[in-house]
Amino acid sequence: MQSSNPALGVLSRSAGQINFGGEDAAATLSGTTTKSIVLVAITLVSGYFAMGYTADTILSGQGVPTLAMYGSIIAALVVAMITIFNPKASPITAPLYALFEGIGLGCLSMVFEFKYPGIVSTAVLSTFAVVFAMLLLWKTKLIVPTARFRAVITGAIGGICLLYIANMIFSLFGAHLLPQTGPLAIGVSLIVCTVAALSLILDFDGIEQAVDAGLPKYFEYYNAFSLLVTICWLYVEILRLLSNRE
Repeated sequence: MQSSNPALGVLSRSAGQINFGGEDAAATLSGTTTKSIVLVAITLVSGYFAMGYTADTILSGQGVPTLAMYGSIIAALVVAMITIFNPKASPITAPLYALFEGIGLGCLSMVFEFKYPGIVSTAVLSTFAVVFAMLLLWKTKLIVPTARFRAVITGAIGGICLLYIANMIFSLFGAHLLPQTGPLAIGVSLIVCTVAALSLILDFDGIEQAVDAGLPKYFEYYNAFSLLVTICWLYVEILRLLSNRE
């Protein structure tokens, strides 16, 4: 039960644990769905207010609120690490992650919105469309997460991470490993978006298997958190793709 999402590695290591609390104490798909909706709502609401705050600071001549943007992103990363290493804390840390991630993405989104008007609404709608499409493909078994499928997607995730790290190092010296504009940049963005979308299939399947294994109730929040991680990544990649097309 391996997934490209590092958060779901905890699910595979926890699978097989016996739940002595009965069915009411075990995680369920309906409970995970509810928690997922709650976390997405927190992300959207906090992102909305962060966009408004960013717009006000930019229009007032203060520039982009980099402290709020990068501070919240770092806070989200720290909370995510805590959640991954301590799933029992997920009922508290998962909503916190959604809050910080929403603030960070909201600030980032408004920066894109000022440069490319209308891009945020398109990116949000596109993200939800992709999520529902992947869910449909998984439920209808049109895409089956075989062992080879898992290996390919997981390898692609690792390659993308290394590529982004290398590009970040190059950018410190004023250079870019990845193209910033043009057809090649669009091609790279399309590939990354495809990998992010396909990783949702692994997330859905991994969550179902974790629920079938009878993991404790708090894994509903953990499952929802792991799914939100992938959704946020997909949104950022779609945002980049749309900006490359402008």
